[in-house]
Amino acid sequence: MSELNSKLQTVKSKENFLEKIVRFIPGYDGYVNRDNSRELDTLLRNTLATKLDSNHTRLKNTILNLSKSGKLFESGGIDKLDKKLQQCVAKFKAAAKGYSGAFDVVKVKEDKLNQLYEFDANLLDNVESISAACTEMENSSKSGGDLSTASDKVSALLDELVKLFDERENILNAV
Repeated sequence: MSELNSKLQTVKSKENFLEKIVRFIPGYDGYVNRDNSRELDTLLRNTLATKLDSNHTRLKNTILNLSKSGKLFESGGIDKLDKKLQQCVAKFKAAAKGYSGAFDVVKVKEDKLNQLYEFDANLLDNVESISAACTEMENSSKSGGDLSTASDKVSALLDELVKLFDERENILNAV
């Protein structure tokens, strides 16, 4: 949570004079902090989605390497991984921002926004593991190694990431 607070302080420090004066209006400061928290969380999720999306190139390179070595028939599983990766990226981009409107039954408070941010930040390790596994698979295709183990690893990591990300909805829906 301290990471989110430090980022919020950075955002506050870049405000102009008028924005700083408006913060003295009762209740406005909390509203702006929640809005900034939502925006930071959205930026974090988009960063995660971009990092995941970069793995498409690695998967395409793997297929190209297989094609060059005359093993194109082994690429069927890689197409499935690519589709799974696309679904995962779409899930990150389309996830709820933690928005809570005036008439919503479940209100998202600032502590939940902080919890969402921390949750999304913890997913970075999973995304890095997926990237490393895709790189390993690409390198294995260059050297003519067995891709089934690397492919299974990438698939399992993607499944785990989707499962973890689905838990995010539980944070939003918890009353």
